[in-house]
Amino acid sequence: MLKNTPRGHPDRLPLQMALTELETLAEKLNERKRDADQRCEIKQIAKAINERYLNKLLSSGSRYLVRSDDMIETVYNDRGEIVKTKERRLLMLNDVLLCATVSTRTSHDSSAGVSTSQRYLLKWSVPLGHVEVIEYGGDEGVGENGRCPLVHVPESLAVVASAKPNRVYMGPGQLYQDLQNLLHDLNVVGQITQLIGTLKGNYQNLNQSVAHDWTSGLQRLILKKEEEIRAADCCRIQLQLPGKQDRSGRPTVFTAVFNTFTPAIKESWTNNLQMAKRALEEDNHLGWFCVEDDGNQIKKERHPLLVGHMPVTVAKQQEFKIECAVYNPEPYLSHENQPDSSSTAHGFLWIGSCTSQMGQIAIVSFQNSHPKVIECFNVESRVLCMVYAPAEERPREPSAPEPEATAGRVLGVPAVCLGTEEGSISIYKSSQGSKKVRLQHFFAPDKSTVLSLACTPQNLYAGLVSGAVAVYTKAEDGSWNSEPQTVVKLGVLPVRSLLVMEDALWAACGGQVSVISVETHTVESQLEAHQEEGMVVSHMAIAGVGIWVAFTSGSTLRLFHTETLKHLQDINIATPVHHMLPGHQRLSVTSLLVCHGLLMVGTSLGVVVALPVPRLQGIPKVTGRGLVSYHAHSGPVKFLVVAAAAPKADKDKPRDTPPPDADPQDEDQRDAAPCPSQSSPDAVWLGASPGPGPHASDSSSSSGSLGSGPLEPRPEESFVQDLLRHTSIAPSRGRRARRAKASSVLVACGGQGHRRMSRKARQQRPEEMTSTVMVWQIPLLNV
Repeated sequence: MLKNTPRGHPDRLPLQMALTELETLAEKLNERKRDADQRCEIKQIAKAINERYLNKLLSSGSRYLVRSDDMIETVYNDRGEIVKTKERRLLMLNDVLLCATVSTRTSHDSSAGVSTSQRYLLKWSVPLGHVEVIEYGGDEGVGENGRCPLVHVPESLAVVASAKPNRVYMGPGQLYQDLQNLLHDLNVVGQITQLIGTLKGNYQNLNQSVAHDWTSGLQRLILKKEEEIRAADCCRIQLQLPGKQDRSGRPTVFTAVFNTFTPAIKESWTNNLQMAKRALEEDNHLGWFCVEDDGNQIKKERHPLLVGHMPVTVAKQQEFKIECAVYNPEPYLSHENQPDSSSTAHGFLWIGSCTSQMGQIAIVSFQNSHPKVIECFNVESRVLCMVYAPAEERPREPSAPEPEATAGRVLGVPAVCLGTEEGSISIYKSSQGSKKVRLQHFFAPDKSTVLSLACTPQNLYAGLVSGAVAVYTKAEDGSWNSEPQTVVKLGVLPVRSLLVMEDALWAACGGQVSVISVETHTVESQLEAHQEEGMVVSHMAIAGVGIWVAFTSGSTLRLFHTETLKHLQDINIATPVHHMLPGHQRLSVTSLLVCHGLLMVGTSLGVVVALPVPRLQGIPKVTGRGLVSYHAHSGPVKFLVVAAAAPKADKDKPRDTPPPDADPQDEDQRDAAPCPSQSSPDAVWLGASPGPGPHASDSSSSSGSLGSGPLEPRPEESFVQDLLRHTSIAPSRGRRARRAKASSVLVACGGQGHRRMSRKARQQRPEEMTSTVMVWQIPLLNV
């Protein structure tokens, strides 16, 4: 009905409201069904294991099943050779990982006939905090991206293979030893080449040219072997787990290697493991405050998880204070042999900080598992706003030559635009491999201070303190024209916020929001955001067919319909904040973001408020009680930015908007460094089954040296590969996770310092007041 109801029809708003109500109701029903399924799954597992002790432990507390997967476990001997493969079921609970063998029993009942039931033989169980995934090509052995490139120098893998002698990356039999042998031979050939250079005579088959051919041939073999290892690793999960104590009472570890049936299952499994472990960390035990449960709360499984916090200034320069930020996505180049991979990589966060006279840009990389500042540079004036301008993809004939760089600029280069207090706009190149490169620098009309920026593929919009919006267009070479095409005058008060939605630009000037056509650059309509005099719009956030508006003073948010401009809802964020913080401190909104079912509000008190809203493209009404973060800044929350990467589209297909539930890759692929034990106090060792230990032949792998052998794949390697590729296994034995796959998205907020609101207040040291970024991971549940 909604599709067949045109815009402007009087029934369109009621239909959208009905759709939103249906989504809200469906989500509540799905939440209750998920809770019931979780309780039922735990009971079924406890019954299938059929051990009283485990039954009691599994049935107690708030333990629930995250996912259940059938995998192939590969057992190696001391020489790294495959001894056997076994079918296992890995049961990931929210605090424990179980490995079991599944057996099916058939019973004959006179009333029901023949019935089948499953029984689990528990092999081992480990608290999630002690589970470590060992990834081939971890951060220590690859480039700064944290991803192992397809082609690199042959010596790079030698670092990975030999840097950690106490860790063996278990592969299919002989592959790793083959690589070591090739690297050894390459080194010997290099020595032979040097000796050949010292020969006094000339010989037909003993010269530098022949030695060069040897070297080139070995390098090609090494690259081929690395590709074989990557192909084998894309479906393999290698876990390092704690075993039983040895005779002297010292702890031991053992390695278990499992193969999934597709690369996507591996990535999803490692992502779920990482999020479950993060939820057990101390910082997330008490991460969010919520009032008493009345059925309208955000479920704990959807609470944002704190990834960490970090300073973003150089040499503890406390005089710089965070002002704004923008996210620069980097597309993920998926491997050709992994078309079903849904993970994407993260890019870079540009953070603008200011003193009273100048600005500074810090670039934080999200490419690795731990965000870090990779570059920092100063700007002549205070940076007040930023926007990311993606590369423009223009259609080009196949026979047309590549565009050449002109005047230091390249057509289609992604850029970050900076608006400053002095009234200038600076354009910086933002591609991943480049350092600070300023492409353009020009001034706004009358050098008016630039307070807000927005961008479309063809236009750059600048909101000025003079109450006007300057519209800049692109030149033929892809750069921005330094003179605005037009200036739209909205009023006398500053234009503090700009948003682009479809074919319109929303501009906030004073207490009014103007809707400007991106085609004609004329004001099409206006809405009065507040009737009280002196209420100035400071922030806007659009989701679906609604726009949330915040003001410079007061703690009230207002929701308007984007089509009819009708006022739909008011929310006072002071209510949940004052439940947590005693007293009546003045509160105002300092940042705003709508992200995957959450309306996140940054406040002047440093706390973040998260309110539930519908996730479909309906009306983003707040549908339940909010959360207030215990992790807070010592000053206002200056920005909230979502770090959602854009997957690289196929060259032959049009580029689409990235799906909202895309899986971030840098959260899926953890580095191999050991994590501290941060398991929950009630995460227990389940059972006394023939458990983990270096001497258990059916669940252990040796960490000894790998054997030697020919370069051709051995029979047992081919068997494992054929077993994993066999399509008939997937429906019956290689089933995917029983629960809907969960992914996540990162959100960064910035301000001065970091503090825990739940702890006793204390005087903060000066070094704790530096500009700080907190990174949150929001689980995305398919409901």
